[in-house]
Amino acid sequence: MIYTVENKFLRIEVNSLGAQLFSVRSKKTGVEYLWQGDPAYWTGRAYNLFPIIGRMVDGKYTYGENTYSIRAHGLARYYEFSAADRSATRLSLRLSSTEETLSQYPFAFDFTVTFQLKNNALYITYSVKNKGTETMPFAFGGHPGINVPFDGGNFEDYYLEFEEKTPVVQHTLSENKFMSGEVVAYPLLMGKRLPLKHGLFDNDAIVLGRTCRSAKLTAKHTDRFVKICYPDFKYFGLCHAVKTDSPYVCLEPWTALPATEGKIDELSQKADMRHLPAGETYTTTWSLEIGE
Repeated sequence: MIYTVENKFLRIEVNSLGAQLFSVRSKKTGVEYLWQGDPAYWTGRAYNLFPIIGRMVDGKYTYGENTYSIRAHGLARYYEFSAADRSATRLSLRLSSTEETLSQYPFAFDFTVTFQLKNNALYITYSVKNKGTETMPFAFGGHPGINVPFDGGNFEDYYLEFEEKTPVVQHTLSENKFMSGEVVAYPLLMGKRLPLKHGLFDNDAIVLGRTCRSAKLTAKHTDRFVKICYPDFKYFGLCHAVKTDSPYVCLEPWTALPATEGKIDELSQKADMRHLPAGETYTTTWSLEIGE
């Protein structure tokens, strides 16, 4: 089912399958900012990543004495969510654990994604409740594709600019597109700016750490922008379809990283996982602001 939420600035659509954002359109200009899933490049639009980020080696991980198989980016993107709460400017969709999810991720949970419009910004809140009796390890991530260009020009005219100068690093990928374990300095123009070019993504995503956790996607020739803020997310990824001229870029806040090359993760020991005690709830928010 497709849900619509709007205010006087923005109109968004959300698909109940995966609680996936399906449209972010300006009511002032009619511009569609969200990638629309052209199968020539990428059929997704804005996955929600839970309870893992990216892929596990061989699609597997261990927990306790058992081995589990799980698909890329976890569970959320593959299942129907039900409406938990709705108003004109706010929508909450919820996924609850089932026997099927327990076979892939052995924890009872409620995972709720809330979309709320405030003026020209969309706030996306992830909330997970541990309904089981054991501490639950998990990670969150966003994966929205943004149309580039969104105001004329070419892809290479656009750039991402962080709000503050920080010693940004890159967590590099192996040839098989898992984390290599290597961390290197990532040079930015003027200490803040990352110019877009298609060749950046010839080996999949650029994964950054130590950013200021707020960045603006724009171009020199326009006043329009898409600003992403991700205060509780340690990592930030950018990508589009590998070795293509894809007219979009994904802006991806992550709380943890995908698996490291050659390593089958033990989930409770995997780096950067949140560890939620039984009966408790964890909530965090990231946002997209549209400037025109």
